[in-house]
Amino acid sequence: MTTRDERSREDSSEASTATTATNVDDARAREETEARRRRQREHRKRNRARNKLAMRREVEGLARAFLARAGTETATKTKAEAVDWTRVPSEADPLDKNAKGGEARGLRKRNQVATFATHLRSLVASGRDVRTVVDFGCGTGSVVMACAALFPQLKFVGIDLNPVSIDILNRRIAESGMTNVSARVGLIEESETTLDDADVALALHVCGEATDFVMDQAIERRIPFIIAPCCVGKVQKGGMRSLNRMRNDLISIEKPNSIERPRSRLMRAAGFDFESYMNAAALADWSGHQGVDPTDANEPLARLPRLAKTAIETDRGAFARENNYEVSIFKMPAQSGIRDDVIVGVPHHS
Repeated sequence: MTTRDERSREDSSEASTATTATNVDDARAREETEARRRRQREHRKRNRARNKLAMRREVEGLARAFLARAGTETATKTKAEAVDWTRVPSEADPLDKNAKGGEARGLRKRNQVATFATHLRSLVASGRDVRTVVDFGCGTGSVVMACAALFPQLKFVGIDLNPVSIDILNRRIAESGMTNVSARVGLIEESETTLDDADVALALHVCGEATDFVMDQAIERRIPFIIAPCCVGKVQKGGMRSLNRMRNDLISIEKPNSIERPRSRLMRAAGFDFESYMNAAALADWSGHQGVDPTDANEPLARLPRLAKTAIETDRGAFARENNYEVSIFKMPAQSGIRDDVIVGVPHHS
């Protein structure tokens, strides 16, 4: 006959066995759930990889078709004029005044300035009536100060939305003693307050759609432009006003942006739509990674980003041509940085 203690031990043993079985079942269920989640993650990862590969192939095919229509896949290397920097006031020398970035950055800025000066000198030598030059997104004045020193016969105006940068630039102007350059706070988008009586528009590395705002204003005024685009991946549907627009509270957002992507009829005819354009812009913003030089023509990883960047800038050039401009696309000299495309546009005489 089973005693009470024996029954209690049996019940406890059965409960323990049931608990163990439940724990085993729970552990097995957790393992199965985690395995299922791993399979789902791997599936999504494979899908993303396939989609990315398909996107890259689509962009490459469209870019090559577009550039074939445009008649170019390469840009002319600028032979920048030799600047005697000893004749430039130290306040106007981007190497001497480069507090941020060290000597390497200062030398890159010198190369960029020499490139802009070369193309500006060609415009002046062509017989065009060039008196006033506006530098959009001038920052603390690397381009506008140096060009003002190199072209004392011209008037230069620097425009930037950052009041701190303009304060620094105005101090540099005062210290240099130069009288043919001025600077003020303003927005690239507000042509009625920035272009004034400009004869040439400059823009070195103004971000995203700001480059297009400069080009559009120059086209509207029928004046030449010299621009080096930057951060093309920052263009976006609906437009992007100058950086920090909201924070600076300089303007309202009532005026919508009408920039269409792609810019040119030629690029749209080659098969690009808004989505494929934005994919190309994102690829074009690739700046390499450790151990990879994005400027190396023999670097396989840089091939497609370079192709996409060329397509984006060629689209801008084609847009200007469709607006009756003569356009040339150049590359800055070596050691000028990875954002080395320069678009020069000159209006045809009507």
